[in-house]
Amino acid sequence: MKDVETLSKELSTMKRELEDVKEILKGLIRVIMSKEGELDEDEYN
Repeated sequence: MKDVETLSKELSTMKRELEDVKEILKGLIRVIMSKEGELDEDEYN
């Protein structure tokens, strides 16, 4: 039983960490997209 509890705690910790990583990636993608947008505008000017 103790192993199951430990695994359950580890799994929920991993889920939280994965959600954090998803948020970081979303932010990075937004930054990259906005920078690419700026580059595209400069190319057209």
